Order: sequence, then structure tokens, then C-alpha cells
Amino acid sequence: MTRSEAERAESGQTGPDDEPAWIQAAKKDPESFQYLFNKYHDQIYNFVLRRIYHREMAQDITANTFMKALEKLHQFQYKGIPFSSWLYRIAVNEVNLVYRKRKRSIALTEQRSLHLAHDGATDDSLIQHENEMETEAQFKKIHEAVMQLKPKYQDAISLRYFEEKSIREIAEILGISENTVKTHIRRALQNLRNVL
Repeated sequence: MTRSEAERAESGQTGPDDEPAWIQAAKKDPESFQYLFNKYHDQIYNFVLRRIYHREMAQDITANTFMKALEKLHQFQYKGIPFSSWLYRIAVNEVNLVYRKRKRSIALTEQRSLHLAHDGATDDSLIQHENEMETEAQFKKIHEAVMQLKPKYQDAISLRYFEEKSIREIAEILGISENTVKTHIRRALQNLRNVL
């Protein structure tokens, strides 16, 4: 990036798709990191939430992920791999750190309460609530099965099927080869079939 591109990013004149310029600007001025935070916060939060299924803990882990990213931003080298892959790697490490500290699976504590209207509940709303309950029950069953996998398999499955990352991106995020990613996914799917 040229000096003028960095100056444009620092002054807010950078376009929304000029991520390398935003990264360079954030390295010089931490306030410029806000753009990257806003762009990726929801993706990282949703990934973490699907891994642990606990809202408050997911918020804490997401906050830690972005704090560590800001602290280590000077180490990040833009090599054509999305910045989001680096954030996912930090998030995976943070989730795994929580698991290592707890040395057990996190119980599913979030239960959505369903409230029907007192008067005038229609058949459509009842059908909708029944469908939502069925979907939630299926998700809970799948989530419980995924939680029984080894953490390395949980990471691979979550990134591939929930985050829809490519094998190459997963390899970059997890710091392993593409063949190892494929092996993790294959073994995870075999284990899931046995459990389900």
C-alpha cells in the first residue's frame, strides 16, 4: 500500500472494500480498528455462539478475540488470505482455551421460552411455534452431538458447515494442512453419524 492509501484510510477516505488499507491504518491508529471490528463482529460472535451455545460466554470470548486481534495487529501480514481467517483462528483458540479451563463440555443452558398470545392465537401461529420448536430440538440434538466430538473436529465441522468456509480457509484458520482438514471433517462426520 502506498503512503497516500494509508493516509486515506487514516482520514476515513478509504472505501469499504479496501481492507488492507484499513488494517494498515489500524496498525498506526487503534481507533481505525473500529471499521474491522464492525465488519467482522457478528460473524465471529455467531461462530463462537454456535460452538458453545451460551450467549454471555460467547460475548466474552468475542470481546477477547477482538482485544487480542488489536493487541497483535502489528504481527498480521496481509498475504491474500482474508483478515477474517486470522480472526477466526484467534476465536478458535479462545474457545479451546475455555474448554481446556473447564475440561468438560458446556451445558446447553439457553432455552427459548415460547409465549403464545393470550387471546386470538391462530392456527398459523401455532404451526409456526411448533415448527420453531422442532427446528430448535433438531439443532439442540445436532449441537449436543457436535459437542461430543474432539475439539479439533468441532472446529473443522463448525467452520465448514456453519461458517461455510473453504477447506483452504479452514486450513489457514486452524494452522493445519488442507489434507488434515479433510481428514478431520471426514472423521467428524463419521462420528456424528454414529452418535445420531
